[in-house]
Amino acid sequence: MDLYFDNAATTKLSDKALEAYAETARSFFANPSSVHRPGLDAKRKLEEERARIASMLGIGQEHLFFTSGATESIAAVLSSLLFTTPGKIIISRIEHEAVASWLPILRQYGWETALLKAKGGFVDPEELEKELTPDTKLVAVMAVNNVTGAIEPVKELVRRTREYEKLSKRRIFFFSDSVQALGKIPYDISSLDIDGASFSGHKINGPRGIGMLYLKNPSSFRPLAPAGGQEKGKRGGTENLPAIAALRAALEEWMDGRDEKNLRAKRMKERILQALDGMGFEILSPENSSPYIISFSSPLPSEVYTRMLSDKGVYASSGSACSNNAKGEGEKILLGMGIRPEKARNAVRLSLSNSTTDEEVDALIRIIMETGNGR
Repeated sequence: MDLYFDNAATTKLSDKALEAYAETARSFFANPSSVHRPGLDAKRKLEEERARIASMLGIGQEHLFFTSGATESIAAVLSSLLFTTPGKIIISRIEHEAVASWLPILRQYGWETALLKAKGGFVDPEELEKELTPDTKLVAVMAVNNVTGAIEPVKELVRRTREYEKLSKRRIFFFSDSVQALGKIPYDISSLDIDGASFSGHKINGPRGIGMLYLKNPSSFRPLAPAGGQEKGKRGGTENLPAIAALRAALEEWMDGRDEKNLRAKRMKERILQALDGMGFEILSPENSSPYIISFSSPLPSEVYTRMLSDKGVYASSGSACSNNAKGEGEKILLGMGIRPEKARNAVRLSLSNSTTDEEVDALIRIIMETGNGR
């Protein structure tokens, strides 16, 4: 039996998402920007899908823009800073590389940058408050960490930011990479009062190459490359309508009975944590973390242990899969949490999906017990 426990990296495309993709590709093949009837039909379909997704997110459709994924959504926001007078940007030490990689570029253009510690996995609102200055133009803190699953106190961080805005009388853009939050934790964009957020379809059983960007105030946002003016001028390029439909179908599956699915995932996670703890593994994921992500440390290097699991048909990740191409990135995030270097180097991540079964968890636990902890 193949046991796939790397869902935080990517998920399997669901049958309903695949069906939506195929049907849309067949029936709405024209370019939504074309003015002939097939093009107008495609445009209507595009806006219908946007409205359905926006409704599930609890936002107006005018705030939702389709991109190729969260990395592009993040790049759209951070690259837009290049149009403005340099100021200060504040991010957490545990941000995904899609955010962190922009810091050297912004520094090159005269921006001041500050990194917030995340002791135990969480950004301290008081530390953010101390870093806020009249020159601060953007704060970026992710909603759920992709390595440990830590659920960040975004609402409180935004509240502190807004309070400072009243004193400085300067607007600060609060951005939250929300890839690991969508469908997996209670998540209300409106109540968070964030200015922007990024999402990826392939994290929730949708296709790769499709994502979303939320903008609270689209009129104040100037993209670096508007290209052909699609997506109301916020993201150029012909819209990937079949993938958008598939993303909507996948999101509907996640949102249908979300609380029950999340509770079920939490129970499975607790069983896995109990088994790992009983074998002497050190758990790296904090208590307040996503029910879908488990991070632990083995006495063996992470690459060795994940290879041992793979040989037995268990597919896990050594830290963050997105960062395996950038050596040490997952380790860097864990170090930013205050985890000791030897523990960070040995980090292994198991991640569940809404389709993970109890039988798969039983088999996973059995194989972990057979593999041992390397002591």
